[in-house]
Amino acid sequence: MMAQPGLEIHQTQAAVLDAIQSLTDSAEESLTVAVPISALSELVPQLSAAIERDVLVLLLVHGDETGPTPAYEDIATAVRTIESDITPLLVTADTQRGLTGHSGLLTDSIAEYQATEFDNKNLAHDQFTMFLGSHWLMGTERYVADVCEFPRTFSAFQFAVLMSALALRAGTQITARARVLSTADRTETTISGPVINARQSLVYPASSTNPAERSLTIETEDGPVTVGGSGATKEAYECREITLDRADNQ
Repeated sequence: MMAQPGLEIHQTQAAVLDAIQSLTDSAEESLTVAVPISALSELVPQLSAAIERDVLVLLLVHGDETGPTPAYEDIATAVRTIESDITPLLVTADTQRGLTGHSGLLTDSIAEYQATEFDNKNLAHDQFTMFLGSHWLMGTERYVADVCEFPRTFSAFQFAVLMSALALRAGTQITARARVLSTADRTETTISGPVINARQSLVYPASSTNPAERSLTIETEDGPVTVGGSGATKEAYECREITLDRADNQ
Protein backbone atom coordinates (compact mmCIF):
# COMPACT_ATOMS: atom_id res chain seq x y z
CA MET A 1 0.00 0.00 0.00
CA MET A 2 1.47 3.35 -1.07
CA ALA A 3 0.89 6.12 1.48
CA GLN A 4 2.56 9.07 -0.27
CA PRO A 5 5.68 9.58 -2.40
CA GLY A 6 8.64 8.04 -0.59
CA LEU A 7 6.46 6.10 1.88
CA GLU A 8 4.98 2.64 1.52
CA ILE A 9 2.79 0.83 4.06
CA HIS A 10 3.22 -2.92 4.59
CA GLN A 11 0.60 -4.94 6.44
CA THR A 12 1.72 -8.54 5.96
CA GLN A 13 4.66 -10.48 7.33
CA ALA A 14 5.76 -11.52 3.85
CA ALA A 15 5.79 -7.93 2.60
CA VAL A 16 7.78 -6.70 5.61
CA LEU A 17 10.37 -9.46 5.30
CA ASP A 18 10.73 -8.74 1.60
CA ALA A 19 11.21 -5.02 2.34
CA ILE A 20 13.85 -5.70 5.01
CA GLN A 21 15.69 -8.10 2.72
CA SER A 22 15.66 -5.55 -0.11
CA LEU A 23 16.91 -2.77 2.18
CA THR A 24 19.69 -5.02 3.43
CA ASP A 25 20.69 -5.88 -0.13
CA SER A 26 20.77 -2.18 -1.03
CA ALA A 27 23.15 -1.11 1.75
CA GLU A 28 26.58 -0.02 0.54
CA GLU A 29 28.08 1.51 3.70
CA SER A 30 26.02 1.00 6.84
CA LEU A 31 23.02 -0.94 8.07
CA THR A 32 21.11 -0.87 11.35
CA VAL A 33 18.62 -3.67 12.02
CA ALA A 34 16.35 -4.20 15.03
CA VAL A 35 14.21 -7.34 14.66
CA PRO A 36 12.72 -10.12 16.82
CA ILE A 37 15.18 -12.95 17.23
CA SER A 38 12.57 -15.37 15.89
CA ALA A 39 12.74 -13.64 12.49
CA LEU A 40 16.52 -13.50 12.26
CA SER A 41 16.90 -16.72 10.27
CA GLU A 42 14.91 -15.14 7.42
CA LEU A 43 17.55 -12.42 7.05
CA VAL A 44 20.77 -14.45 7.33
CA PRO A 45 21.59 -14.63 3.59
CA GLN A 46 21.16 -10.88 3.12
CA LEU A 47 23.09 -9.97 6.29
CA SER A 48 25.90 -12.35 5.38
CA ALA A 49 26.15 -10.76 1.94
CA ALA A 50 26.30 -7.30 3.54
CA ILE A 51 29.24 -8.38 5.70
CA GLU A 52 30.95 -9.77 2.58
CA ARG A 53 30.51 -6.30 1.01
CA ASP A 54 32.26 -4.71 4.04
CA VAL A 55 29.06 -2.97 5.15
CA LEU A 56 28.89 -1.86 8.79
CA VAL A 57 26.06 -3.96 10.27
CA LEU A 58 24.71 -3.07 13.72
CA LEU A 59 22.24 -5.78 14.69
CA LEU A 60 19.85 -5.56 17.64
CA VAL A 61 17.75 -8.66 18.30
CA HIS A 62 15.07 -8.92 20.93
CA GLY A 63 12.72 -11.42 22.50
CA ASP A 64 13.15 -14.95 23.86
CA GLU A 65 14.28 -17.72 21.55
CA THR A 66 15.08 -21.23 22.69
CA GLY A 67 16.30 -22.46 19.31
CA PRO A 68 19.77 -22.00 17.84
CA THR A 69 20.82 -18.57 16.67
CA PRO A 70 23.02 -17.88 13.62
CA ALA A 71 26.73 -17.32 14.10
CA TYR A 72 26.84 -13.59 14.77
CA GLU A 73 30.30 -13.19 13.25
CA ASP A 74 28.84 -14.16 9.87
CA ILE A 75 26.01 -11.63 9.86
CA ALA A 76 27.02 -8.52 11.81
CA THR A 77 29.79 -6.16 12.84
CA ALA A 78 28.30 -5.76 16.30
CA VAL A 79 25.34 -7.41 18.00
CA ARG A 80 23.29 -6.47 21.05
CA THR A 81 20.32 -8.30 22.52
CA ILE A 82 17.27 -7.30 24.56
CA GLU A 83 15.19 -9.97 26.28
CA SER A 84 11.90 -8.08 26.12
CA ASP A 85 9.86 -7.38 22.99
CA ILE A 86 9.50 -3.64 23.61
CA THR A 87 11.78 -2.70 20.71
CA PRO A 88 10.06 -1.66 17.47
CA LEU A 89 10.92 -3.02 14.07
CA LEU A 90 13.57 -0.65 12.75
CA VAL A 91 15.92 -0.79 9.76
CA THR A 92 18.07 1.88 8.11
CA ALA A 93 20.31 1.50 5.06
CA ASP A 94 23.12 4.00 4.47
CA THR A 95 21.14 6.55 6.56
CA GLN A 96 19.16 7.18 3.37
CA ARG A 97 16.15 4.87 3.56
CA GLY A 98 14.62 2.35 5.91
CA LEU A 99 11.60 0.80 7.58
CA THR A 100 9.89 1.15 10.95
CA GLY A 101 6.85 -0.43 12.51
CA HIS A 102 5.50 -2.80 15.13
CA SER A 103 7.69 -5.87 15.68
CA GLY A 104 4.51 -7.91 16.15
CA LEU A 105 4.25 -8.01 12.37
CA LEU A 106 7.00 -10.64 12.44
CA THR A 107 5.87 -12.53 15.56
CA ASP A 108 2.05 -12.47 15.53
CA SER A 109 0.27 -13.66 12.41
CA ILE A 110 -3.17 -12.68 13.72
CA ALA A 111 -2.77 -9.18 15.15
CA GLU A 112 -3.22 -6.23 12.78
CA TYR A 113 -0.01 -4.22 12.68
CA GLN A 114 1.75 -2.30 9.97
CA ALA A 115 5.21 -1.05 9.03
CA THR A 116 6.23 1.96 6.97
CA GLU A 117 9.04 1.74 4.43
CA PHE A 118 10.56 5.11 3.57
CA ASP A 119 12.99 6.58 1.07
CA ASN A 120 13.74 9.84 2.84
CA LYS A 121 17.15 10.97 4.07
CA ASN A 122 15.83 13.11 6.93
CA LEU A 123 13.55 10.37 8.24
CA ALA A 124 16.33 7.80 7.88
CA HIS A 125 18.68 10.02 9.87
CA ASP A 126 16.06 10.41 12.62
CA GLN A 127 15.51 6.65 12.79
CA PHE A 128 19.26 5.98 12.78
CA THR A 129 19.69 8.42 15.68
CA MET A 130 16.81 6.80 17.58
CA PHE A 131 18.30 3.37 17.02
CA LEU A 132 21.67 4.35 18.49
CA GLY A 133 20.43 6.84 21.07
CA SER A 134 17.73 4.68 22.62
CA HIS A 135 17.36 1.07 21.58
CA TRP A 136 21.05 0.21 21.07
CA LEU A 137 21.95 1.57 24.51
CA MET A 138 19.34 -0.71 26.12
CA GLY A 139 20.91 -3.83 24.66
CA THR A 140 23.60 -6.13 26.03
CA GLU A 141 26.69 -6.48 23.87
CA ARG A 142 26.95 -10.05 22.55
CA TYR A 143 29.43 -9.78 19.71
CA VAL A 144 31.87 -7.28 18.22
CA ALA A 145 34.02 -7.98 15.18
CA ASP A 146 37.79 -8.08 15.42
CA VAL A 147 39.77 -5.05 14.38
CA CYS A 148 39.93 -4.94 10.60
CA GLU A 149 43.05 -5.31 8.52
CA PHE A 150 44.89 -2.03 7.95
CA PRO A 151 45.27 0.06 5.88
CA ARG A 152 41.59 0.54 5.14
CA THR A 153 39.63 3.43 3.65
CA PHE A 154 36.17 4.27 5.00
CA SER A 155 33.45 6.41 3.49
CA ALA A 156 31.11 5.50 6.38
CA PHE A 157 32.63 7.56 9.19
CA GLN A 158 30.89 5.63 11.98
CA PHE A 159 32.64 2.48 10.74
CA ALA A 160 36.00 4.25 11.02
CA VAL A 161 35.14 5.37 14.54
CA LEU A 162 34.17 1.85 15.57
CA MET A 163 37.38 0.32 14.19
CA SER A 164 39.45 3.09 15.77
CA ALA A 165 37.81 2.42 19.12
CA LEU A 166 38.53 -1.31 18.83
CA ALA A 167 42.14 -0.67 17.82
CA LEU A 168 42.73 1.75 20.68
CA ARG A 169 41.02 -0.63 23.10
CA ALA A 170 43.46 -3.34 22.00
CA GLY A 171 46.43 -1.00 22.46
CA THR A 172 47.11 -0.79 18.73
CA GLN A 173 48.42 2.61 17.65
CA ILE A 174 46.84 3.80 14.41
CA THR A 175 47.17 6.78 12.11
CA ALA A 176 44.63 8.52 9.92
CA ARG A 177 44.64 10.44 6.69
CA ALA A 178 41.31 12.16 6.14
CA ARG A 179 39.71 14.31 3.47
CA VAL A 180 37.67 16.81 5.47
CA LEU A 181 35.64 20.01 5.39
CA SER A 182 36.19 22.75 7.93
CA THR A 183 33.01 23.20 9.97
CA ALA A 184 33.91 26.89 10.30
CA ASP A 185 34.18 27.93 6.65
CA ARG A 186 33.47 24.70 4.67
CA THR A 187 36.88 24.68 2.98
CA GLU A 188 38.18 21.27 2.02
CA THR A 189 41.58 20.02 3.13
CA THR A 190 43.44 16.85 4.05
CA ILE A 191 44.69 16.16 7.56
CA SER A 192 46.82 13.32 8.88
CA GLY A 193 48.40 12.05 12.04
CA PRO A 194 48.01 9.56 14.90
CA VAL A 195 44.50 8.85 16.16
CA ILE A 196 44.63 9.64 19.88
CA ASN A 197 40.96 9.35 20.83
CA ALA A 198 37.67 7.89 19.58
CA ARG A 199 34.48 9.16 21.21
CA GLN A 200 31.56 6.79 20.67
CA SER A 201 28.95 4.56 22.26
CA LEU A 202 28.79 1.90 19.54
CA VAL A 203 30.89 -0.63 21.51
CA TYR A 204 31.96 -1.13 25.10
CA PRO A 205 33.45 0.71 26.82
CA ALA A 206 31.54 3.80 25.72
CA SER A 207 33.74 6.88 25.67
CA SER A 208 30.90 9.38 25.23
CA THR A 209 27.72 9.93 27.22
CA ASN A 210 26.13 11.48 24.14
CA PRO A 211 24.82 8.60 21.97
CA ALA A 212 24.83 10.85 18.90
CA GLU A 213 28.54 11.62 19.26
CA ARG A 214 30.98 9.77 17.03
CA SER A 215 34.28 11.59 16.59
CA LEU A 216 38.01 11.08 16.29
CA THR A 217 40.83 13.20 17.60
CA ILE A 218 43.83 13.28 15.30
CA GLU A 219 47.23 14.65 16.33
CA THR A 220 48.27 16.73 13.33
CA GLU A 221 51.46 18.75 12.85
CA ASP A 222 49.48 21.78 14.04
CA GLY A 223 48.14 20.04 17.12
CA PRO A 224 45.14 17.84 17.93
CA VAL A 225 41.93 18.36 15.94
CA THR A 226 38.52 16.76 16.20
CA VAL A 227 36.74 15.15 13.26
CA GLY A 228 33.05 14.25 13.06
CA GLY A 229 30.80 12.65 10.51
CA SER A 230 28.30 14.12 8.05
CA GLY A 231 26.67 17.24 9.46
CA ALA A 232 29.28 17.71 12.19
CA THR A 233 29.07 21.03 14.01
CA LYS A 234 30.90 20.61 17.32
CA GLU A 235 34.05 19.16 15.78
CA ALA A 236 36.63 21.15 13.83
CA TYR A 237 36.14 19.09 10.69
CA GLU A 238 33.50 17.03 8.91
CA CYS A 239 34.93 13.85 7.41
CA ARG A 240 34.34 12.95 3.78
CA GLU A 241 36.70 9.97 3.60
CA ILE A 242 39.29 8.55 5.94
CA THR A 243 42.05 5.96 5.69
CA LEU A 244 43.29 4.23 8.84
CA ASP A 245 46.58 2.39 9.14
CA ARG A 246 48.70 0.85 11.84
CA ALA A 247 51.34 3.23 13.09
CA ASP A 248 54.01 0.55 12.66
CA ASN A 249 53.17 0.37 8.94
CA GLN A 250 54.34 3.93 8.42
